[in-house]
Amino acid sequence: MRLVCCLLLVCLAQGAWAIDAQLVARQSAGAGEAPQRIVSLDELSTELLVSLGIEPVGVANLASYRRYIGIGNDLLERSVALGSAQQPNLEAIARLKPDLIVGVAYLHLPLFERLDGLAPTLIYQVSLASAGYDGVAIGEAMLAHLGRLTGREAQAAAVIREGQQALAAARQSVRERDLQGEPVAVLYPLVQQGSFIALNQQTLIGSLMNRLEVRSPWTLRSAHSLHRRIDMRSFASEPGLRVLFIGGQERAPFFASPLWKALPVAQQQRYAFLPTPYWTFGGPRSTAAIATQVREAIEAMNR
Repeated sequence: MRLVCCLLLVCLAQGAWAIDAQLVARQSAGAGEAPQRIVSLDELSTELLVSLGIEPVGVANLASYRRYIGIGNDLLERSVALGSAQQPNLEAIARLKPDLIVGVAYLHLPLFERLDGLAPTLIYQVSLASAGYDGVAIGEAMLAHLGRLTGREAQAAAVIREGQQALAAARQSVRERDLQGEPVAVLYPLVQQGSFIALNQQTLIGSLMNRLEVRSPWTLRSAHSLHRRIDMRSFASEPGLRVLFIGGQERAPFFASPLWKALPVAQQQRYAFLPTPYWTFGGPRSTAAIATQVREAIEAMNR
């Protein structure tokens, strides 16, 4: 019996390791020792830390996070700005003497050795090629992992539930309007060119929409391309299309032009503008906010 229990524990440990190996790109040997002074190198990591009630001592892209995301801004009042996410200020990080640095693979994997020389470093496997995780799932998995690492599992679980409940409410609105399988696109308008950008399905907004049971007319699953361009002909020829625009361009002259007003989607009032400017990667609190915006936009559209 003791042998069986030991084997079971080994299997469970191997399973947990496999999950972490898929989630974590690289990790310092001492990265799991109850960190207190944590540095965040990107917006996603910052959102997850403040979602757990953690005040990061240093934050890359701090001004951008405060302006465009704003989740947990009260926990960033004493955080030191560390420059850009692409080129964080390593000297400033060293002065902070953190006991954990958190980043993401698509930005920080090439910096791992230098970061590891400053403090224990944890680089999550976040990219358009994340095997097994899309934009919603990677945020949930990272938050759960950080919750375990910092002893805040209950807070992590509560925030994950918040995102899942908002998704469920948006999905219910889709079902009540019989929109399952119908074309609903999230697009970034290129108003000067009269064309649009469709986003990779791996992004937060792309994977969020996939969970709502609607159909994206222009899918993109490339591991190397964040978006694809949609010309006006393709846009105008998609029957029954509903569109959610991101990018905050609702006041652009294009949307008052005769060309726009002649399009079926405009004539039938089947479009809306999402307030969020954030759509690449995000945590469960971003998921909850965007899912709520999507639900409200769908409910306000003409049937």
